[in-house]
Formats: sequence, C-alpha cells, structure tokens
Amino acid sequence: MRSALFILVLLPSLTGDSLAAVSPWSDILENAKANSALTERRAGLIEQAREAEALPIVRRAHCLADVGKDRTWLDGRSNALEEEIRETFALAMSDFGACSTLSRELPLLAAAYRLTGEQAFLDRILAQLDEMARWSPLQRPGWTLYTPGNRLPPDGKDGNWLATGTGIRALGDTLELLPEEAVPQDLRGRIEALLLKEIEGVVDDWKTKRPWFVRTDNPITNQWVLPTEGLVRASILLGKDKHPEAYELGVANLLKALNAHGAKGEFEEGFGYASFTVTSLLHAAHAMAVAGDTRAISHPFLENFPTWLVHHFQPGGYGINCFDAGPSYNAPESARPLLSLIATLTASPGARWALRHQTSGPSEDLAGLAASALPDVGQDQAPPRYAVYERAARVNWRDSWDRDATGVWIRGGHPLDQHDHQDRGHVNLISKGRPILIEAGTPSYDHPLMMSQYSSGAGHNALQLGEAFPEASTDAGKTLSLPGWQKEHGIAPIAVIELDNTGGKVRVDGGKCYEGLSRWERTVAWDSKLLEVTDEVELAPDLEPDTILFRWHLGTEREVAVTGAGREWRVEWAEAGITLHGDAPLVVSQARMPDNTLAGHDGSRSDKNFHSCVIARTANKEKRLLLTTRVLPQ
Repeated sequence: MRSALFILVLLPSLTGDSLAAVSPWSDILENAKANSALTERRAGLIEQAREAEALPIVRRAHCLADVGKDRTWLDGRSNALEEEIRETFALAMSDFGACSTLSRELPLLAAAYRLTGEQAFLDRILAQLDEMARWSPLQRPGWTLYTPGNRLPPDGKDGNWLATGTGIRALGDTLELLPEEAVPQDLRGRIEALLLKEIEGVVDDWKTKRPWFVRTDNPITNQWVLPTEGLVRASILLGKDKHPEAYELGVANLLKALNAHGAKGEFEEGFGYASFTVTSLLHAAHAMAVAGDTRAISHPFLENFPTWLVHHFQPGGYGINCFDAGPSYNAPESARPLLSLIATLTASPGARWALRHQTSGPSEDLAGLAASALPDVGQDQAPPRYAVYERAARVNWRDSWDRDATGVWIRGGHPLDQHDHQDRGHVNLISKGRPILIEAGTPSYDHPLMMSQYSSGAGHNALQLGEAFPEASTDAGKTLSLPGWQKEHGIAPIAVIELDNTGGKVRVDGGKCYEGLSRWERTVAWDSKLLEVTDEVELAPDLEPDTILFRWHLGTEREVAVTGAGREWRVEWAEAGITLHGDAPLVVSQARMPDNTLAGHDGSRSDKNFHSCVIARTANKEKRLLLTTRVLPQ
C-alpha cells in the first residue's frame, strides 16, 4: 500500500477559496527522502542521475558544423533549407534541444545531490551551469526559418521562443533544489544577469509585437506559453517584487493562455503538443503558487484537463493521435510524466486514477517519485467512457476501461484547431484491443511524406474528389493542396444523435472542407460489435462530375482480400470484414501507405513503417454518391 505521508496539495476544490500550502521542489524532495516506502524509487532516481553525471556536459553550438556535437541536436529540416538560412535555423533549434535536455537533466542531478550529498553530482551541475550561464540569449534567432523561402526581419530577430521557457525552467528547478550555499556567488550572479536579460527580451517581444503569436494574439499556441513560463519563472527567481511589471505581464499572458482553452479541458493542438505545453503551464503555475500567487494553479482548465487527456487513451495501448501527435501506440505510457506532474502539483484524482489503472504507474522522474507517495484512488474516480468535445471537435467512446476493450473516435473540425491535419470526418476503430481502422499518424517533421501522405487527407479515412496524388515529396512545413483534396483548417461540426455506454450515432458535416462540394455528410453508428458509416456526397451544381474516392486505413500490414464488382464489395482480413455498398458502381483496391500508428512502427523513413489501405472510388465520374460501409470485427 502506498504511503500517504507526503501529499503536496490536497484541495476540496481547485477552484475553491481555500488552498492548501504548495511546496517548492526542495520540500517535495525532502518529504520523499523521509518516506521509507519510497526507498526503491529513490534508488532508481539516483541511478538515473549517475548515468547523467557520467555524460559530458551539453555545450552550445556556434556554427553549423558543431550542431549535432557535444550532445546538441540537428533538426533534419535544416538539410532542405537554402545555405543562407540553414545555419541560423540549425543553431536556433539546437538551442531548444539543449535547453529541453537540461530541463530534465539538471533537476535530476540536483535531486540526486540533495538525496546523497555526493560531490560528483554537484561538480557536474556546476560545470553545466557555468557553461549555460554563457548562453545569452537562451533562444537565438532563426526558429521561424523552418521552410525554404523564409527569412528573418531586417533587425535579425524573430523573438524569444521555446528555449526561453525550457532553459529558465532548467535553471529555476535546479536552483530551487540545490542548497543555497551550493552555487558560488559569482556563478549565481552570472545566472541572475542572464535571467535579467531574458526578462528584458520577453517584455520587449510583447511591447514590439515581434513574434508572430504576439502580433496575431494567439495564446493557444505552445509558442506563446513557453516564453511566458520563462518570464514568470525569471521574475520569481529574481524577486517578483523587484520586477512587478514584468511579473504581471507574464501572469496576464499565462492566464490568457489558460482562458483560451476549452471549458472541458480541451487543448486545441492535440495530445502531443498538450503534453509539452501543459507541462509548461503547470511549472509556471506551481512557481507562482509557491510564491503565494494561486491565480493559475486554481484555474478550471488545469482541473478539467486530466479528463480530456485520459480520454485519449484507446484500447490496446493506443491513443487518439489526431493533430501532430506522433505515434499512437503506447500513448498511455508516454503520458506518465505529465500525469505524474499533474498528480504531484494538483493532486488530481483523475490523473492518479490513470496512473494506477491505465499505466504502469508514476514516471521515474522527480514528479513520479512524489506522485508515488499519493494515496491510491479507486475505480469510482474513472472518467466517463464517452465524451463529446466541441472545442476539440471530437467524439470518443469505449465500452470499458479494460485493455482489450473496443473504442471509437471521430473527428470534426473547429475554427481554433492548430497543429491539425486534414482529417475532418476521420473514423477510428479498435476492437477488443486490436486496431481495425486507423490514421497514418505523425512522423518526424523532416519526413518527406509528412505533408503529402501523413497529415493530408490521404493519411486519414476521409473523402477525396478526383484521383490526384503527389508524385514526389513536399517541402517540410508546406501544406499540400491538390485539386479535390481536403482544405487546410476545415470547419466540420459534429452532431450527436445518440451516445451512451452501449454505443453511439453521430453525423459530421464536412461539406465546407472541399472546393466545389455542396454536401458531404458522414453518419457513423456503432456498438461493441459493429460500426456502420453512411456517406452522402453531392458536388456543386456548377462542377463537372468527378471521381468520388474514400480511403480506409487498416490496422494491418498484411494484404487483405478484396472481392466484388459493381455496387457491392467486400474486404476481409484476419481481424475484420468490411462491406461496401454504393448507389453507383465502385472500384475497390488496396495500397501500402506510410504509418506511425501501429505497434513497432516509428516516425522514421524505414520501409517497415507501412500499413494496408483500402481505396473505394466510383467507377465513373459522378455528381453524387451514397456509400454505406459496414465494419464487422472478427
């Protein structure tokens, strides 16, 4: 049984007037150190720190030839850029990679030093801090140069960015964990001078509206949040009373970001970016609360977000991977660090339930160590098994929280979607823990097929008008817009007809997502045994007849059996059968399509990363089509 000795925050309601005291990371660690039930976990944390201590420090790259050396990262997108901007972009992205690494590594080493008192840990920390104190600014210009043709403004500045937040987090958490006397005064002074410049830089960005996200007033994006976290943390580290205007600007920006998201905890950039961005929001809110300011930690978005997050968990260890969300498989396990952080900083029952009942347990980091001391919660804290998220434009459902359950999710499109794919109308099905209908997923951004066959409509179970298909890859970051393909950022409302624990019926209106289309209504009805999709397509009166085409991405790498003729077709493989009936003659075929959804696949260019896809098209050019697709898992 887990010890209840340490409980960081236990609130009757996060929105209530009475808040328990919030502990700094140093106190969190001291409580964990005193907890005898955590002996094994502490040992695991220290062993990780020993591995990190044995690594060389991260050194800043100062030219293109150095990027990728000294534990820095070369963003593959730089290879496609013009020589004029390649180095600038690579250096900017290496800053983000370096600061992200240190936001995890330095606090780990500091925790190990506090737990053991071993000088080797402190020496390694001080060597890295000495190097890092030279990194001014933490985020160099050039991060906007990710695609050919982009250029910096005349002053050479595109603003503070992600390294600003992760770098200041690395410094802040480390200084908070170390004893006051551990950092020599001269080094501390250099760090404080760096932090002051970071404050001045972020304040100037908002004053001049330099970054695109400030000019467009877009607090939803992660790119708004990370510099904001940096501003809040730096102001607190130097004394928020000494920098009240900067601190209040940071808090106002943070609250604006929290207010921008959905009332049900929806995050408009999907599961992957939510994990990154909400981590930033939590660190900033926690630092504020430790400093006596609870305006952020008590925000309803942070209270509701865990349920939205857990609703991404699909049977079989898969996750809802719409948006730029990376792979689908093993999604619950990949969420353990964020769930542990939520549980530690907010005591969320939903996060604690998910750690206990949907994953292998708290993560192996400091937040996981602290979360391990929280009392267990029972199945009564499980979230509902279905949900409708208007701001996320999604319906999700599963028939139980067991791993071998059946799950369905369906995508629409919302005006505030960001980092989204051309996936309006996508239907996903997992039956008894086995993937049946899937999407392509998201590979690395420099993958040559990212924009053409992953994020485009071709990577989803959606409509296409005509038979246009790219012959070659596209530039990273450039949306591919071929005739008849789904448009970028389409709006597709979802109407719920029925939805309960036994199944559901919804209708997606995707008619505005294509040029020259009068109507595309997709009605999806399902229960645990059967899923039926009815597509009604009608071209605009002034449009010539065209081929009407649908794809069904399958959760198998094997070829499937395709039989039929005319209006009736059947597809069969070991896990399921599909019947297709059209009111016009059809041609049904299959193809191999790139994949980063199935188990064993990844976002690389390897030939192993493929799945089978069924393509159903009208045999002739038509003005309209009624197509019924029935999926019967075995």
